[in-house]
Amino acid sequence: MKKIEWLIAILFIGMGLTCMTIPALSFQSNSLMHFGGYIKTFLICAVLLIAFIILLANWIRMRKKR
Repeated sequence: MKKIEWLIAILFIGMGLTCMTIPALSFQSNSLMHFGGYIKTFLICAVLLIAFIILLANWIRMRKKR
């Protein structure tokens, strides 16, 4: 598989995990105010993961140019 195909696959996996995690957290006994905290934490983790993937892709791309 090409690298762009891997990236697309990783993004679909991330979206799937997001769609499973948010409903799972919403059915816990906590109130909706706590749910907002979970969403904020999840979004921060998702942004960090995406930033890591972008940095890794740029690093691989720069290695190939040498």
